[in-house]
Amino acid sequence: MTPYKLNLISCLGIVIGTIIGSGIFIVPSIMIQTLPSPGLILLVWIFSAAISITGVYVIAGMGMAYPNARDLSDYYRVMFPKWIAWIFNQVSVWIINPCGSVAIAFVFAEYFSYFFPMGSLGIKGVDIVLVFLITVMDALNTKTGDRFQVLFTTVKVGALILLIGMLLLPGKGNISNFQMTGITDWNTLKIIGAFFAASTGALNALDGWYMVSHVTPEVEGGVKTVKKAMILGLLICMALYLLTAFAYQYILTPEEMASSKLVAITALEKELGGMAPAIIAIMVLISTGSCVNGNLIASSRLMASAAEQKMLPTILAKKSKQNIPVNAFIVLFFYQSFLILTGSYELFLEMSVFSIWLFITILTAGFLKGFIKNNWSLEGIRRVPMILACTLLVVFGIIYLLNFFV
Repeated sequence: MTPYKLNLISCLGIVIGTIIGSGIFIVPSIMIQTLPSPGLILLVWIFSAAISITGVYVIAGMGMAYPNARDLSDYYRVMFPKWIAWIFNQVSVWIINPCGSVAIAFVFAEYFSYFFPMGSLGIKGVDIVLVFLITVMDALNTKTGDRFQVLFTTVKVGALILLIGMLLLPGKGNISNFQMTGITDWNTLKIIGAFFAASTGALNALDGWYMVSHVTPEVEGGVKTVKKAMILGLLICMALYLLTAFAYQYILTPEEMASSKLVAITALEKELGGMAPAIIAIMVLISTGSCVNGNLIASSRLMASAAEQKMLPTILAKKSKQNIPVNAFIVLFFYQSFLILTGSYELFLEMSVFSIWLFITILTAGFLKGFIKNNWSLEGIRRVPMILACTLLVVFGIIYLLNFFV
């Protein structure tokens, strides 16, 4: 049987599906608690989007410099000693990807509880059931998982557009909500620290664009298709996020947003009431469900790839006749179930984002060194902008990581 191949639409489904998951529906509340200034929060979103686009540009440059590389793991192997590539693989397999998936599953359960109120144990139970059902679907048939991803990603984009329209079109908001009243007595250093801390939420919401690189061998057109999907998908998500964040803050005061765990529903209840919040809650369930699906598809391939390279037990590389890493799916299900039972959304959010930016900073520094040392001339890549982009990403990464400890 010929293995099923993913196309550009499939890759866009994974990129947009993994980016638009839980972040935009829950992290605005966490961000406003950290930085109580709606005006600066919008700047955080813009800044984080610019950093993410810079990351895509740098990764695209790496793809041109190393055309045979399939994913981020391959870039580590060609640029660094084997032990660094090994550590990256282990952290990706056991921390970055599963923690990201579990954090999104928690948001699914939180919005599910809008219809069926439940305690902490009930929420964890819903999380495990969600991961189990998606694991079974993806482990049986890649085509089914792909169609699910594309369909639900389309629905979630429509849901965000609907949410934006329902919040902004009635014109019942208040522009005074954007006044910087919460930080009037803060000094500059405190504001800068809070700005970077708040960017954790925005970067998490924009995170996931690189996940599609893990399925590159199964994509028609390989690296070129994946690169195009990353750039286009991130631009679409950036526009939707900025509009959504503005809409939230136009409707809710900083105090209302900070006290809400389900910010999309809170905003709609204040604006329209009636059935509108229930409709959006359903859309959020679809959004987070497809995001978990996209993460699982990519995570299973990463685990199987690591096993093929002897970084994990080779039994995890075993694939079905349809080229699906079934054993990797099974291990991921039990491991993520353990994480769900023992952790929380905030914990997994911070673990995932910190690990991601640690390795992005290291990878970018390695590429910058090689780019300057080898004096590369890459098609479509100008030398000075690439050096500036890499430098910006490294400097931001260092400041951002230090902020976790400060």
